[in-house]
Amino acid sequence: MVSCRAKRAKLAAEAEAERLKAVAMEKVRELQDELQKVTDKLVKKTEEMERKYDQKKVPIYDRRSLVINSIPDFWLTAFLKHPTLGTLLTQEDQQIFRYLDSLHVEDRKYPQKGYCITFNFKINPYFENETLSKTVNYTDEGLKTTCTTIRWNEGKAPPAVTPVPVEERDKRLLPFITSFFKWFGYAAEDTMGFDQDLVGDMIKGELWVNPLNHEGEDGEGDDEDDD
Repeated sequence: MVSCRAKRAKLAAEAEAERLKAVAMEKVRELQDELQKVTDKLVKKTEEMERKYDQKKVPIYDRRSLVINSIPDFWLTAFLKHPTLGTLLTQEDQQIFRYLDSLHVEDRKYPQKGYCITFNFKINPYFENETLSKTVNYTDEGLKTTCTTIRWNEGKAPPAVTPVPVEERDKRLLPFITSFFKWFGYAAEDTMGFDQDLVGDMIKGELWVNPLNHEGEDGEGDDEDDD
């Protein structure tokens, strides 16, 4: 008899413990919901602030571009001084960059969602285009890009590229080494194994934001004589 009462008491105690645990867990879930609501508000406020201050930057970027346009080979020098982007410019690319008139980066929606990078060129002997652009979008389905098709003049196109196997690729670079301008021809499906456009991200997030960041560093090709 005693044994039965003890068993019932134990079962009742275990049931009560489970009930209290369930009540506590429900309370934790309620508090987590409260925390998530605060986080959601923070994200919304942050996005609003980013949009507000991004708009404030636009006229400053425009004024900066006007000054940059008066400096010969500004963007060529900035690219060459960048520790990664500079390695993508071949000697021939550097000659093409001497015709670069201006560079512009436009954010799409929010900075983390996508952007469009536009290179404006003077009339040059290499290709017919005056503008080359690439749009990069990070969607729920993954990376999506659209690019200008470069209309190369006869004999001026860079050599064809042999794709590098995914497992052998340098994770900081795209799978091409013959010319920076191959970047305009590579879409997401051509860069399997990547969930970012690393070159575009560096241009947008580093070079465009502050092209003087590496001003004190030596860049390849700085001492090259003009032909």
